[in-house]
Amino acid sequence: MKEDYTLENGDTVIFRHVKRSDVEGVWNNFNQVVEEGIYLPVFFPVKSHFEKQNWYDNLQKANEICIVVENKSLKRPFNIIGQCEISNVEWDAALHVGNLGIIVQEKYRDEGVGRKLIDIAIKESKKLLEKEKIILSCFSSNKRAKHLYESIGFNTIGIRRKQFQIEDQYYDEVLMELFIDEYLESSNGGF
Repeated sequence: MKEDYTLENGDTVIFRHVKRSDVEGVWNNFNQVVEEGIYLPVFFPVKSHFEKQNWYDNLQKANEICIVVENKSLKRPFNIIGQCEISNVEWDAALHVGNLGIIVQEKYRDEGVGRKLIDIAIKESKKLLEKEKIILSCFSSNKRAKHLYESIGFNTIGIRRKQFQIEDQYYDEVLMELFIDEYLESSNGGF
């Protein structure tokens, strides 16, 4: 699976499955979002080469999906501008459920990158992993993400109040779900 896409700014990006050679770029992208300090319940960037490689090895061993967006006009490790991972839920009886996480660099938000990443990841998780349902969560304060998820077809199923504390402020966690067959049958599924 490899798909080209032209951004509003004219750059051509490629959506594809992650490769080992992308590991530094993926973590560079992750660390940039961590440093924003408002979208992830993570305080420290990942610097350890071992931890980065271990993530990739575990992704492969667990048969999970990570779709990356590569901007070919940028040099490694700055070429990965977004990623979407569908990981397995920890319970044996929930193998049909995938947990979605997505990160897009700030300068590439509102260009359709996130929507396209999610669409591809959902379709690949159905095709390759036989997932039937996707779950995710986000901060209640992340209105942009919540709007995107709702426009794709995710439904809010609950809120964990004061789930995260960053500095002296508490944040609620919004829990959402999407059934893949319903998504594929809707107009949203035909990107």
